[in-house]
Amino acid sequence: MAQKLFLDALIGRDDFEVQDQALNSQGPHKTTLSYSDFEIPGFFFSSLRKPDFQRETNEWDAEKVKDLIKSFLDGDLVPAIILWKYADSYTFVIDGAHRISAIAAWVNDDYGDGKISRKFFANAIPEQQLETAKKAREIINKDIGAYKDFKDALYEPDIATEHVKRRLKNFGTRALQLQWVDGDSKKAESSFFKINQLSTPISETEIAILEARRKPSGLCSRAILRGGQGYRYWDIFEESLADKIQSEAAIINELIFKPELITPIKTLDLPLGGKNHASNSLSMVFDLVKLLGADNISEDLTGDETLKCLVKIKKSLQRINDIQPSSLGLHPAVYIYSQSGNFRVSCFHALICFVEELSEQKKLKLFTKYRGDFEKVIVKSDVLIQQIVRKARQANKAVVPLVSFFHQILNKLNKQIEVDSVLVELSQSSEFSYLSLDELNQIETSNTSFSKATKSAAFISEAIANAPKCKICGGILHNKSISIDHKVRKQDGGDGSRENAQLTHPYCNTTVKN
Repeated sequence: MAQKLFLDALIGRDDFEVQDQALNSQGPHKTTLSYSDFEIPGFFFSSLRKPDFQRETNEWDAEKVKDLIKSFLDGDLVPAIILWKYADSYTFVIDGAHRISAIAAWVNDDYGDGKISRKFFANAIPEQQLETAKKAREIINKDIGAYKDFKDALYEPDIATEHVKRRLKNFGTRALQLQWVDGDSKKAESSFFKINQLSTPISETEIAILEARRKPSGLCSRAILRGGQGYRYWDIFEESLADKIQSEAAIINELIFKPELITPIKTLDLPLGGKNHASNSLSMVFDLVKLLGADNISEDLTGDETLKCLVKIKKSLQRINDIQPSSLGLHPAVYIYSQSGNFRVSCFHALICFVEELSEQKKLKLFTKYRGDFEKVIVKSDVLIQQIVRKARQANKAVVPLVSFFHQILNKLNKQIEVDSVLVELSQSSEFSYLSLDELNQIETSNTSFSKATKSAAFISEAIANAPKCKICGGILHNKSISIDHKVRKQDGGDGSRENAQLTHPYCNTTVKN
């Protein structure tokens, strides 16, 4: 699957509202955009904005960007760009942000990794985004030529490549058509949703995020996804509080998305939340913050609720996997990823909810008591988890049955049911009678070459079997969440020798043992 380019930095964002609705729209307006209009900095781009509620410009891959640039250069039909400007407001893009951004990326040599993007994200650009941008530049420069090649050809046409020479004669006459929406900001916002819903349908989740842009749920989601970088939706709040929001969001982003996920998987040092550049990352984070109680009803007028939500989310994630003393150090390869290395958003959300409920029910020590056996059952349950998700039909609807599945495993173990019998008994219960144990050992493939999934599965299976385990609970240890414990406590006369040291989870060391 082709990776999408992240071109969100090329067109700025701003509030759609106009303070004085009595002012009239200024005109006449431009009717076309030529190459010089796409240069940044430039007079046109300095006043161009996307509405602050518009989804991020990250839906096109390199081939689609290349095709748009090629159509523009060759004079092929490119749909008109629809803009809106009211009184002394900025010029807002109602439809065509991807088209404008594609050409601006070419003109400014910034496919998500250039000077504009680096400034926008304060150099905090994921490695995958850098790699995708690099590949796009190579493809486009090879097939079309860099914008700089065309400008250089004006001075030295003899050294230009043939495809540059061929297009150079018409280079200065190409332009994109513009259309303008008349009316106030309410009319423009209505036009935006109507046009975008018809051309590229907006999912229910995306609409919900757009509508929550000033609510704690929406503010937290956008801040977390980009680690507090990019467009600062929280700048409407008092500066010191806005800085705290940014700081907390950066910590949470690292808890979820670091280290970066690389496939096929060749390390068990996996992130909790998969790739932060995936197409469903924003909806995944949005669902997470709502699961953890972020307000999705009321607008946050001061920023206090948003900050409070971020602090709670951070603590919940630190409980899952971190170096903090309260961390259980739950291993993503055991609880979240499939045996073939696929990130499972339903398991990520279910694990968060499961641990929250264990904490509320004061069952964390009970869980720790049976954790070693619990993880053996979970590892064997890979296919059954798939069955649960399939029955739910949607990842977010699978969270409740998965949480129940986890609780039932713990309950069986607490009743002294043998590890090998837990899944058999669960499949005989009324709640999970649809689970088919026959699929547990089925292996089907018609390929002669190893796929990424097969390579990942081979590594994960071997690595989990040989992974270091906590000397207190017997659960698997993760690199981000290891504590060095005294076998004989210092207060009991234990020394700091190697022989008295053992690897444990932070929670096992600081809470269970004490």
